[in-house]
Amino acid sequence: MALPSRDRARGMLCAMAAVLLFSGFTLVSRMGLTTTALTLPDLAILRFAVAGLLLLPLLMRYRLSGLGLRQAALLAFSGGLGFALFAYLGFRLAPASHGGVLLHGTIPLFTFLLLRAAMGLRAGRQRLAGLALIVAGIVAISWDSFTGAEPRQYLGDVALLLAALCWAAYGLLAQRFCIPPLRAAAIVAPGSLACFLPLYLMLPGTQMAQAAWPDIVFQALFQGVLVGVVALLVYTRAVAVLGAQTTALFTAAVPCMTTLGALALLGEMPSAAAWAGVAVVTAGMAVALNAARPQS
Repeated sequence: MALPSRDRARGMLCAMAAVLLFSGFTLVSRMGLTTTALTLPDLAILRFAVAGLLLLPLLMRYRLSGLGLRQAALLAFSGGLGFALFAYLGFRLAPASHGGVLLHGTIPLFTFLLLRAAMGLRAGRQRLAGLALIVAGIVAISWDSFTGAEPRQYLGDVALLLAALCWAAYGLLAQRFCIPPLRAAAIVAPGSLACFLPLYLMLPGTQMAQAAWPDIVFQALFQGVLVGVVALLVYTRAVAVLGAQTTALFTAAVPCMTTLGALALLGEMPSAAAWAGVAVVTAGMAVALNAARPQS
């Protein structure tokens, strides 16, 4: 059944808003981890604490919204704790251009693979061609990592792929559980905070006390409010309207935006292989997204 044009337009606007926030997430996180005293656990606790406390009243009101404890835990890990920690590790160890491609650019691919494994989903030739281009872009980025990069960059690339897998799983779970976006966010953020806070208090080497207050406030607002709450809401809303697979295709627009932003804001000059990966993944997204458009 075709969606009303107004609903589809709203879903696409939410998906595009998520793309902008995801691109900013990569750049701001990379900036925080490389140019301030904040560490990976510091960024994570700022995200989970701000978002978790903002949404805690909703969790207290709606509880688990009819989900079982196991379902709520899967939602919180895939959309919060697992995704964020893997992403921050990747941002710390790999260039921002890799974050754009290997994290957000691969979400459509992982979404398709999960649907294929769970439901035997088949794709048309055009969508398969788009996904093949995304794989080719991943190969280009991998080649960039294996030609002269430090070993820790390989670990960063793997962490980014795991973060993409977590986010793809979150989109599918949110669609399967038919949970409203605000209630999903109210489970993810406080649940992530409850799991991570005890660990953070035991971790050595955190540097929140040494960081400048402007850096702390900026990261808290961006990570906790814009990414921890707003991005989660708009992405979940887009999934509810467009479906997880179509929504995931939008995220492949992030690599180009992120790479250009890294060049302008962080002074990171991508290699030729990285530029090729960005271009091919973006082309793959365009091809696959065109295949998902409703026919008139």
